[in-house]
Order: sequence, then structure tokens, then C-alpha cells
Amino acid sequence: MPRRPQRARTTTRRHGPATTGRRRWRLWLILAGISVGWKLVVFTLGAAMPRWLITDGIAQLPAPLQGYGREAKQTALALWNGPIERHGLVQSVRVMSVSGAAPLPAAIALAGDAGADSALRTRPACDGRSAVVRAYTYFAIPYSEVRTVCDRGVVEYRVFRRRRPSTEAAHRRSPG
Repeated sequence: MPRRPQRARTTTRRHGPATTGRRRWRLWLILAGISVGWKLVVFTLGAAMPRWLITDGIAQLPAPLQGYGREAKQTALALWNGPIERHGLVQSVRVMSVSGAAPLPAAIALAGDAGADSALRTRPACDGRSAVVRAYTYFAIPYSEVRTVCDRGVVEYRVFRRRRPSTEAAHRRSPG
């Protein structure tokens, strides 16, 4: 009697409820790992980078203006007083510039009343000085700026302003 050829045994994977449950469990572990991983990167590296890369800028100021630079930094930090800004967004600040005398309209606008200009100019510690302080958020991304005059300041949240071309340059570009 002729022998019948034997079939090769094939190993098939069973797709029962136990293996489907394992696959789902593995998928949830991967998703949880990704979720925790990106938060660790943002909250550790992202929060540390501004402190590593950005100094407070006071050492670069001339010696007579360093005291006002420190005062402007404290004024700016007091203006970013919301809980999200104070504990989350503002990671580092830098004094960008300090000028010796504030222009008249800026001093009046920041102080809020018409007689403020004379009061600002006569304060012995102030001398009409103004400063620009910039805040940086995670990964050293600029957040906003504070412009101070004496002990008052205004927060400007539009750091990435679009610069308008000067009227002379616009006229030179126009045909005709």
C-alpha cells in the first residue's frame, strides 16, 4: 500500500481572548510610557534650558545702572503674578536694557496721571530710568516683555511683533 505523504505541521498562533488582552495591555503600556516620557522631557530639560542658556543680564550693564537693573527685574517678576505665569510659564528673566532717562510720553503713560512726570523725575533713586525685561518660558522661548519706568511697569505680551517697513523704504519699493 502506498504511503500517503504527511503534511508539514504548521504552527498557527491562536487569537483567543488571552492573546488579544495581552496585546491591548502592551499597547496601553506603550502609550503610558510615551505620555510620561514627553512630560519628563518638557518639565526637566525644558525647564532647565533657560537657566543654562540665559543669564539675568545685570552683569553686562554698566556699574551705575546695575542697581536699577536689579530693581527692574524684581518689578517685572512682580508683574508676572498669575499662578500659571509665576509657577509654570516664566522660567527665567533677563534685563535687556536700561536707559538713563525715560522719554516724557512713556513716563506719563506708565504712571497713569499728568503730574507723574515731575514726580518720577524728582525721585532721587529713580532719576527717570527705564528698563526692558524679557521673560523666557520652557526651552528658552521668549514669552513677553516688561517695560519699566522707576518702580512701575507694563507687560507687553507681543514679543514677536511684526515690524513695519519705514515709509521711505515702502516708497522706494513702489513702482512709479
